[in-house]
Amino acid sequence: MPADAPLLVSHWPVVSAAATEITTRLFEERAGTAEIGRAEALRRSMLALMNTSDKPYYAHPLFWAPFVVVGEGAIPY
Repeated sequence: MPADAPLLVSHWPVVSAAATEITTRLFEERAGTAEIGRAEALRRSMLALMNTSDKPYYAHPLFWAPFVVVGEGAIPY
């Protein structure tokens, strides 16, 4: 991995199932909309997780708040 590669990190231990859903959705967002950055893809995946109808408890920050993208920098236009 290049030294300047962006990372998805968490600030505290996470629930595995929620982490899987967030990261999977993040990559789907990036693949479907290449012009958005990783941080925006993460934001969209967090919102999707919060709105999971069959798991309303995912709206709690415990499940989505620990994640952050580090080192993305600006998106060249």
